[in-house]
Amino acid sequence: MKPGQSKNQAVPWHDLLHKACRELGWSPRTFWQSTLVELEMAFTPPGTRNARTITRGVLEGLLAQFPDKEDQQTP
Repeated sequence: MKPGQSKNQAVPWHDLLHKACRELGWSPRTFWQSTLVELEMAFTPPGTRNARTITRGVLEGLLAQFPDKEDQQTP
């Protein structure tokens, strides 16, 4: 969302679809199956930090708090 844009403002679907198909090479089906978060990630230049970016420390804390559980079943 651009600075000054209201959250109540309509999503510019036509512009997003055009950009996804022409610049990213997506099919319309791929576009409509993607989420708004996926669209945001696709249109955000690499290396650009945004509000959804987490730090390595936060990630490590989450991994410590919620470790992957190993499967107890053996084949």
